Amino acid sequence: MSEPFFYNGKTVPMEDYIQQCDSYEDFENKYVDEFLKEENRIGYYLEKLLAKYDRKDSVVSFDAHLHHSYVGNIVREKKNNPSRNALICICFAMGATEEELQYLLKYAGHSPLYVRRRRDVIIWFGIKKGESLETVNENLKARNLPPLYKEE
Repeated sequence: MSEPFFYNGKTVPMEDYIQQCDSYEDFENKYVDEFLKEENRIGYYLEKLLAKYDRKDSVVSFDAHLHHSYVGNIVREKKNNPSRNALICICFAMGATEEELQYLLKYAGHSPLYVRRRRDVIIWFGIKKGESLETVNENLKARNLPPLYKEE
């Protein structure tokens, strides 16, 4: 399976671009703006999403069924390894798009939502259709799939 590479608004298999270059340096110089940058660490990206959606980190944490300081700790780099489920819950709580969720998952080192995973399809459907986190969690549990969060 090829890693998608976004260039000039198109998704192309990254291998196609690599094959067109004679060296790593050639690739790096030609596509320098496409590499993930250090300043785009997960906390930085999450902070930008919070600003975009005009949300407070503690409110998003609460709405995502996480500890009240969870999102703030990611933004302040006190928590560097948030779980895949937590990031999905955070995106639902913010009202993020599917593209933003996919990017956040990939950037954090987690697998993106995958259409051949039944659980992922339920999550994907929920975010695309604007369902609440609670509805998605109930849909997962109704199908005997692991929930995104455990109810207290």
